[in-house]
Amino acid sequence: MYSIGEFSKINRITPKTLRHYDRIGLLTPAKTDNWTGYRYYSSEQLPLIKRIITLKELGFSLSEIQEILKSE
Repeated sequence: MYSIGEFSKINRITPKTLRHYDRIGLLTPAKTDNWTGYRYYSSEQLPLIKRIITLKELGFSLSEIQEILKSE
């Protein structure tokens, strides 16, 4: 499991971005600590975040990315 800080560094995005993706339901953490609220991500989520980042770089909006991921 990766903390939000570790996961953001690995993928070169900010923790703020990951929190936003969680709020809109694009990428939900694998685990959230009930006591602290800390978000944790698994290595199985790495391909998904890479896909999201790639689609974003190609110019897709977050709502378009959600639709693409739902259809896959």
